[in-house]
Amino acid sequence: MSRDNLIAGLDAFKNKFVKRPRRYDDICIKSVEKLDKQVSMTCIYVEADSHLFQCGYNHVVTHNTALVQGTMLHDTGRDYLEVDLSRMIADAKDGNEMGAMLKMLFDEVADTVKTSGRDIVLFIDEFHQIVQLSESAVEALKPLLADSGTRGVRVIAATTYIEFRKWIAPNLPLVERLQRINLPEPKKEVVISILQGMSQRYGIESDVDFTLFELIYEYTNRYIPSQSQPRKSLLLLDAMIGWHRAYNRPFDTQLLGDVIYESEGVNVSFSIDAAEIRNKLDERVLSQKFATRMIEQRLQICAADLNNKKRPMGSFLFSGSTGVGKALLDSEEIPVYLARCRNYRTIPVKRNGDLQVGDYVYNRLGEPVRVAGVYPQGMQDVYELTLSDGRKIKCSGNHLWAYKRRQANKNWLTATTEGLMQKLATATPGSSSAGVFIPMNQPVEYPKKTFPVDPYLMGVCINAGCLTEPQMAIDTLDEHIALRCGEIMGAVSCDRRNPDAHTWVYWNGEYVSKTSNAKRRIQTKTVLAAFPELIGKKSYDRRIPECYLYGSVEQRWELVRGLFDTAGYITRFDDRFSVTYWTSSEDMANDIRKLLWSLGVSTTLVARKRRRNRPAHYRPEFKITVRLSNLQKLDFFSLPRKLEVAKQAVEYYKTDKIRRLRYNEYIQVTSIEKLGYQEPMTCIYLDDEEHLYQTGEYIVTHNTEVSKSLAALLFGSEDAMIRLDMTEFTNPDSLERFRAELTNRVWARPFSIVLLDEIEKACAQVTRLLLQVLDDGRLMDENNRIVSFLNCYIIMTTNAGAEVFKTIAQYNADDEGSGSKIMSYNKVIRQSIVETSGGKFPPELLGRIDVVVPFQPLSEETQKRIATMNLKKLRDRVWQIHGVTLGISKKVVRYLVED
Repeated sequence: MSRDNLIAGLDAFKNKFVKRPRRYDDICIKSVEKLDKQVSMTCIYVEADSHLFQCGYNHVVTHNTALVQGTMLHDTGRDYLEVDLSRMIADAKDGNEMGAMLKMLFDEVADTVKTSGRDIVLFIDEFHQIVQLSESAVEALKPLLADSGTRGVRVIAATTYIEFRKWIAPNLPLVERLQRINLPEPKKEVVISILQGMSQRYGIESDVDFTLFELIYEYTNRYIPSQSQPRKSLLLLDAMIGWHRAYNRPFDTQLLGDVIYESEGVNVSFSIDAAEIRNKLDERVLSQKFATRMIEQRLQICAADLNNKKRPMGSFLFSGSTGVGKALLDSEEIPVYLARCRNYRTIPVKRNGDLQVGDYVYNRLGEPVRVAGVYPQGMQDVYELTLSDGRKIKCSGNHLWAYKRRQANKNWLTATTEGLMQKLATATPGSSSAGVFIPMNQPVEYPKKTFPVDPYLMGVCINAGCLTEPQMAIDTLDEHIALRCGEIMGAVSCDRRNPDAHTWVYWNGEYVSKTSNAKRRIQTKTVLAAFPELIGKKSYDRRIPECYLYGSVEQRWELVRGLFDTAGYITRFDDRFSVTYWTSSEDMANDIRKLLWSLGVSTTLVARKRRRNRPAHYRPEFKITVRLSNLQKLDFFSLPRKLEVAKQAVEYYKTDKIRRLRYNEYIQVTSIEKLGYQEPMTCIYLDDEEHLYQTGEYIVTHNTEVSKSLAALLFGSEDAMIRLDMTEFTNPDSLERFRAELTNRVWARPFSIVLLDEIEKACAQVTRLLLQVLDDGRLMDENNRIVSFLNCYIIMTTNAGAEVFKTIAQYNADDEGSGSKIMSYNKVIRQSIVETSGGKFPPELLGRIDVVVPFQPLSEETQKRIATMNLKKLRDRVWQIHGVTLGISKKVVRYLVED
């Protein structure tokens, strides 16, 4: 049977799922010769991303389809057909039908082989699509592949590295039925030969210098590593031909540079003026002449092309004073978010020292925020900060706080604990309008819990419940409270114990016995079965069950209304409305204050005796005064007579012209004291813009220009920078994530600055991974590709050794940053970096860094220069946008720097 007759006989299924191999004009086969021998054929995977590879000793470059086509012309004893996989996938309704189609295809091909006596080779491009879309098709394909040799059917499948690892490699039985062949990219000589052939085809060979082809090859390898040769060189040459013909541009290096800049954003025509390096840095980086001189010396080596070609262009470690110190005692309790906690008894609180990356704490607004980093600080001096409502918190001296000096100020500033101490010392004694104020927390949004006792009923029972009696009774003068509690308990009726009493009893509708008409009362132990610790307690021993302090916002307000309806007061004195609460239990008073703090309400507590003639041993009573604006006093009551007074407070608030500031926006710091001992502390980093979070008593607390200058200097753009925040890689299990993110971004943009910010906060495994990068300039990615760092400048910043810079700032301030004083600390700085980083800066890592650049702490004069420089930029923007000349007083600069 002739070949044409064979093809005609296959039309029944060829038109459906099989098509002839495509021919590509880029490959020119000059001659085909039939050899006088036969060779065995092997199915292959073509895994190069470009599907291009070399075959034979002559390194002929071919596409996988073109290779099959060439093999077909050489191997005249077999027929080669390509499976139209996309059409098959489109026609198949589901995976099972696709598997049936494949089996039918192989059966028909096998029948044709028997009829014709000639073997058939099926070429399946994008083979991974079968595995990706249909497990049934894969299972159907396995026996077909295993039996293909005996049936005279051969299969050539093609895919890429990424798809092979993702879809095919996990299926080991499928891999065993196919022989895998990895196809490397063509060498430089072959790619240049292809480019020359393409220029001849387009008739421009006379306009192109041979050296331009070499530049195309080198630039595409350097700036476009994410694609493969010769595809990327062919695409670049094709774009240059288009520009040449459309705009009549000469075929030269300038055209090559413009095309790369247009497609990849890399300015290859940009050159570095070695003589101007330091001047350019000093224009933007003030008072750091010693640091810029060290950077300049290294960059001049790179500009002269004398750097080590087997290592990155340059590696720097920028060290300086800390600006993000945040440390609380390890024993400090921190409210945490527990989303799926079903046990209402669980208390959502963790010790500060027990927090882990991935935990959720609450920000200033009461919303859950993720802990992105946990950094133990060791033993630190303890400072105690006291607020005007009596709350206290212990922290380190460099713990950061958001604050303002006056109540009316709109903007919040940032200062350390020691800085607040200095500002507090200059505040007017006894003044409530001028001092130091920190943000007041907002209600913490704990998840809703399923409590066995309604929060309102719990509040009433704690205050007015007769818990020493076996039958449930509530002591109140207000029928509204008694009826609401009866409804919550499911009582059939409630009555006064006697007409003149104010104690209410509750009936459940059952009779004591069948012969008696006496009804059964609701029992105390039935209502409070889940809280036996409350039964039998007298008023001065009662407390709020701790779990009720961590209910949802609405549940906590219901508890507050139950408490304040029974033992709370709202009184009016002229234009002032006071909300107070009385209790004889000190523990109860503290519980209520903690409850209100969690709702963003500040309180004060006073212990006093109601009558002077009480005996000395008589227990005092505790008065809680709520500090809240009149607008929000409605939330405390549901009792109509108290609600009426609260509504008057709201009406007065609306008509008040002064509109007193809302107490829930800020809280005053009354004192800061340095205690005479040290304790272990830990700082945490939050995935939140404000970096503010709430502690156990719901106190709100906190959590690079040189790199940009270098990016603009070396590559002509500040955007030529890859920045990784190393606080995201604090745990050992983040090592592979760091490797993947670093290699992927450098693979996509290899000619850039890699900024590893706050490197000391990464785990030791991550920092040790950088040994290979700094020493060999390469790193293997997740796809086993070698990613080159030879064209990168690597900058690491660290706050390790901050105590040395603190000493420099206090005793050796330098307005010029000349290095005359900081040079004497150089050895101390390096030693401190190694010792204080917890093993994250081993000596071998520092030894591989080209330059350790210490940055001089900024003096007050330098800070004023920086503020002035930025104010000038603001003045220029105001002129451009509004056409208005903005005048800037020297007092403004002083205010910005000092306050």
